[in-house]
Amino acid sequence: MKKEKPTLPVIGKELISRFSPGELVSWTEMIHDKTGIVLDVFMLESGNREFPCAKVYVMGEDIRTEILLSNLINLSRVEDSLED
Repeated sequence: MKKEKPTLPVIGKELISRFSPGELVSWTEMIHDKTGIVLDVFMLESGNREFPCAKVYVMGEDIRTEILLSNLINLSRVEDSLED
């Protein structure tokens, strides 16, 4: 019989709906301001909790990194529907 994985508490659940792939975001890493594009939003398990994170393409550095959503500032939103 398989043991079910216990449900972990989610820290920052309300942030998940604020970010979508394709959106332009900024954050501060140490003393440097960074800008990037959200590639994916996902949950990261750490310390028996889950935290909302984003995989972000860092503009000007040509790298991809994972950042907690609580550290991101949304600079532009992606619209869900196209207007004719």
